[in-house]
Amino acid sequence: MSGSSKHTLTTKPNEETSETEEATDERVLSDGRKLVITEGSEPIVEIRAASGLLELRIQLTEAGPVIQMEAVRMQLKATESVEIESARVAIKGTKAVAIEGGQVDLEAKEDVDTGASGEVRVRGKTIWLN
Repeated sequence: MSGSSKHTLTTKPNEETSETEEATDERVLSDGRKLVITEGSEPIVEIRAASGLLELRIQLTEAGPVIQMEAVRMQLKATESVEIESARVAIKGTKAVAIEGGQVDLEAKEDVDTGASGEVRVRGKTIWLN
């Protein structure tokens, strides 16, 4: 790993006993970011900006890894496909949401609800209802 070879290792004592509960290893990367690894019951790997703001966190929980990312922009690119599968998926755009593709299919096993505070427009060569 490139960057500063200097790193710090700190431990956080458990207040109820004298045992050490968490150990933190911190390395400064060449661009000023910090790689922080915290060992404990649920280990955490973080990348923090030089300012200290969190950019990426991976927390290893009993249920599996939890990934948190905070960025100005995020891009996913794949030559074949990108798939998201979950019990619940929520996409929120504070200004706009756009879906574009060669062929766009929307299919639901249950009801589909569409709502808008403004007008709703459907454009196409032919629009089939039922």
